[in-house]
Amino acid sequence: MTIAGIRPSRPAEGWLTLALVAALALIVAWAVDDPRWVNGKGELTDVLGLCALGGVAAGFIGPKVGWGRWTTHLVGALFAALFLPIFAGWAMQPGSSPGAAFMITAKGTIQAYLDIAWLGLPFTRQEVHYVLVLGGILWATGQFASYSVFGHRRPLNAVVVLGLLLVANMALTRRDEDELAYLIAFTGGSLFLLIGMHAFDERATWIRRRIGDPSTISSLYLRGGTVFIVIALLGSMMLTERAASSPLEGAWEGVGRQLVAFGQSVSRLLPVGGALRPLGGVQFGQDVQVSDIWITDAGTAFTATVPKGAEGLKWRATTYDSFHVTGWSQTQDLLSAIRVEAGQPVLAGTAEVPIEDTTVPVTVTVRPAGYEQGRLIAPGAVGTVDQGVTLQVTGTQGWFARVDLDNPTAGYTVDADVLQLGEGQELVTGHRLEVAGTSYPPEIRSLYTDVPEGAIGPDAQALLDKIVAAAGTTNPYRLAAYMQDYFQGTDDFQYDNDLTDRRSCDAGVVECFARIRAGACLHDASTMAILLRAADKAHPIPTRLVQGFLPTTPNAGVETVPNKNAHGWVEVYFPGYGWIPFDPTGGGIGVPTVIVEGPAVPIPSATPIASIGPDVPDPTRRQDGTLPDGASATPPGGGVGDRSLLILMTVLVAVVVGTIAIAAWIRGPRGEVTPDAAWSSMSRAAARFGFGPRPTQTVYEYAATLGELVPVAKVDLQTVAEAKVETTYAGAKIAGARLDDVRAATRRLRITFLRLLFRRPRKRGPRALPPG
Repeated sequence: MTIAGIRPSRPAEGWLTLALVAALALIVAWAVDDPRWVNGKGELTDVLGLCALGGVAAGFIGPKVGWGRWTTHLVGALFAALFLPIFAGWAMQPGSSPGAAFMITAKGTIQAYLDIAWLGLPFTRQEVHYVLVLGGILWATGQFASYSVFGHRRPLNAVVVLGLLLVANMALTRRDEDELAYLIAFTGGSLFLLIGMHAFDERATWIRRRIGDPSTISSLYLRGGTVFIVIALLGSMMLTERAASSPLEGAWEGVGRQLVAFGQSVSRLLPVGGALRPLGGVQFGQDVQVSDIWITDAGTAFTATVPKGAEGLKWRATTYDSFHVTGWSQTQDLLSAIRVEAGQPVLAGTAEVPIEDTTVPVTVTVRPAGYEQGRLIAPGAVGTVDQGVTLQVTGTQGWFARVDLDNPTAGYTVDADVLQLGEGQELVTGHRLEVAGTSYPPEIRSLYTDVPEGAIGPDAQALLDKIVAAAGTTNPYRLAAYMQDYFQGTDDFQYDNDLTDRRSCDAGVVECFARIRAGACLHDASTMAILLRAADKAHPIPTRLVQGFLPTTPNAGVETVPNKNAHGWVEVYFPGYGWIPFDPTGGGIGVPTVIVEGPAVPIPSATPIASIGPDVPDPTRRQDGTLPDGASATPPGGGVGDRSLLILMTVLVAVVVGTIAIAAWIRGPRGEVTPDAAWSSMSRAAARFGFGPRPTQTVYEYAATLGELVPVAKVDLQTVAEAKVETTYAGAKIAGARLDDVRAATRRLRITFLRLLFRRPRKRGPRALPPG
């Protein structure tokens, strides 16, 4: 369609339309860039604008050179595969040559795949693949939107797709004011695009029907539309300033726990940091990445009825054994699941059976509110629960990892054993822990003393040397107590639950915390745990990370614990006494463990044999370390070999599924096939490749045109066309062998039409529906 007065080099829709589409794509790209999705580093997503413009260009050029939909998208995908790695490489190393940038992306992406899929690491330190994925999303969205406008002439499709991405990004981020500005700008641009395209369609209709001056209708639409848009935007901004309600408040409430659990399982594949809104409230997953943002949601997580005298106790949910430079994990290969019925001792037969002489039983009732993940929380070691649970333990001896509830939304009563810290013959005191020694069980050493390569850099090592020198000892208790007080009381460290504006460190959690001297609870706890492990190479101190909630002041015996009280701290293992908590988080946030010194205890001349505690073989456990009779356990997973087998099986399944899909396509269609249905199926298949019928073409003319493009299909096209004409226009009935011929011809055409993929449509413009 050609409009009088428009130069051939100028797009029929006008340059303004292209500018509006590009502006909408850029607005979405800037909105995605703003929250700093990739580990809180905004500079890594600055290239998203280029990615969006590349997609717009591909979607614009395709229809203007006569390509059909699939050809345009295929060529656009090929260019994306070329340019996106270069853009991502530039984000990682600005100023590099295109070839060097491409190699940076290739190496980083391959290493990320090897880390996750082959090495089985819970996290990867690579970042370029995140940029590549986000760039791909922006390119694809921009390309689809551009082709919808210039290929299909359907601007509403472009607005909807771009708007959905913008709203999704807004729903997942916390910078509401910034995102609102993007939303207003996007709304204005969308309205101008819709009105402009509508004016273009009306002007084309006036020209085709020779109705007066087409410029009259265009100027009328544009003037009236501009006034409407300005009034609508100003009114919207005024209402926004005065709105007292929060219509999207709690939008994520009620999200299925299965969805949240799935999100936790794939979180290790996603970047952390940035101004991201937490999905599904507080979550303590199997893996935890230490991000630049900590929870500040004031909504209620749970309420708990606490007996008098048991106030001020932390609520423990999960423990983590393995540190991976940027986060922690419960090592999947070492986990076992033990089913425990209601009222039965949860920790029976494990290495963490509470010690009666050093603990006191406490009974609490917990009622979940916003926290419905299904992890049991208790103010100490779990005793019994009034509903069925599944205990997850690490290692062959059964070290506590977490407890999963059968009914996460229901309230439950739990008997817990709380550690007693004070003076007394059999209680835990500083002097007793000081002489506990370093005769750790072998499994404790293997599980809780590893310091991965890269965890401690020069700044962290300097901090450790300073602490050990100031403490004057590497005794596990004295060093742990000093380190807790040092992080809590010194002015060298600041509590900050949002590091996105001050973080300039690419190293691991411990090294970054030692360098910038600021962070939230997980930064403090991770640093203390790893520095303790590394303090004495001859006798590494076993530590683990704990996640749970800080206590609140009870009101009439009821604690109302908010989400923002989610917390992380450290547990240190002492032979004969088990795990002792320490809380290094300062800023008035953490609750440090206070242990009285007690009476002096002589240092034993020989390695003592503990008379109490989890080191003593439990009578309910077999001597070979297996679980007692009657306990159901899920055996630990395999190692790298199993993961390699999983990858191979995934590839095989993909091949099988693809083969089945191709076979189904070749063998189709199934069921009753009428000549009319066969013709519609054939014309739709051709239209997908850019060769749809014209409104003025008869059935025979269209079949002849397709026959010229695909000569081998002429006979089958003639068969289907004749059957279509006879049944639709002559009212004839076709059955038996004739109908079988139509079915067979339709099946063959589904394959021969694949040749259209490599041909370019001779004409461009909106495709029409099959005639008849």
